[in-house]
Amino acid sequence: MSKGTIISHDDAARRIEDALRLRVGRGRRYSFAALSDATGIATRTLESYVQGATPSLANLLTLCSVLGPSFTSDVLAPCGQVARDGSAEEPQHMQVVGVMSQLTGMIAEALADGHVDHRERAQMQPVASALIEAVQPLATGART
Repeated sequence: MSKGTIISHDDAARRIEDALRLRVGRGRRYSFAALSDATGIATRTLESYVQGATPSLANLLTLCSVLGPSFTSDVLAPCGQVARDGSAEEPQHMQVVGVMSQLTGMIAEALADGHVDHRERAQMQPVASALIEAVQPLATGART
């Protein structure tokens, strides 16, 4: 029944930490204060998650709800799974084109100097995850 992969507590905590670090903090999409307002989780608690503390199941699900499928997919990646927005029944073709264009632009900009460095790769990762989420309904044959 098992795929033979055991995910340690430390690996799981690091996944959550990394996924939050990409999205929350100075120069990111959310500040800790804004995420605290949106989730009801104390700012200090959110900051502790970025420093390796493990959220409770309720807090993790709240973060997944607020931060969306790309965050959830980052957390689920060791399981070989991705998340998608449960409210969208049909593929959104314009969303696919928009996210694809955004990622293409990021790749072109990153390659301007001939290589993609670690910071550029980290910036592209959530957009690439969003593209996977947007394309998933097309791949499953949802009606358009």
